[in-house]
Amino acid sequence: MSEDVSTVPGDKTICLPIGDGVEYDTLVQDRKAFRQYLDQQIAQHPELFPAEMEAGYCFHGFRTSAKLGLVSRRIRLVANGEAYQLRPDFVMPYMIGNTEDVEKGLYLRQFGVPFDAIAHVLGKDAMYWYRASQSLGRPSIVGTTIKDGEAIPPSSVKR
Repeated sequence: MSEDVSTVPGDKTICLPIGDGVEYDTLVQDRKAFRQYLDQQIAQHPELFPAEMEAGYCFHGFRTSAKLGLVSRRIRLVANGEAYQLRPDFVMPYMIGNTEDVEKGLYLRQFGVPFDAIAHVLGKDAMYWYRASQSLGRPSIVGTTIKDGEAIPPSSVKR
């Protein structure tokens, strides 16, 4: 495996669906298998990827999460030179934890369970759970490119 490449401001992330039965750690190490898997995902879910992917991409190193120790691949688009990190869908944005683990704590939050109580039951500390709940509001929909206007729920469109 090549050495890690640091994240440069402006780099973007694509959440890559990882199907059942796919061994992610093995897949990320095998360049040929990863390209084949990524091409398959692009064909199945083109809405998840930038339109410039059609012009091609090249692998652009790896990124290792300091929090989870998880290795993810980076790609660079041929069309515009932008770099993207390919984050597997089983980890939260910013790789704060596995979605399965964080889901339980966030489920308890909808009933008003305090962060201290969640930390006592599930581990971590109260600030971890506070930050996890706040991270759900980070993505900006204002600057998001709308690929399919029909897919937007009518209640979220202000006139």
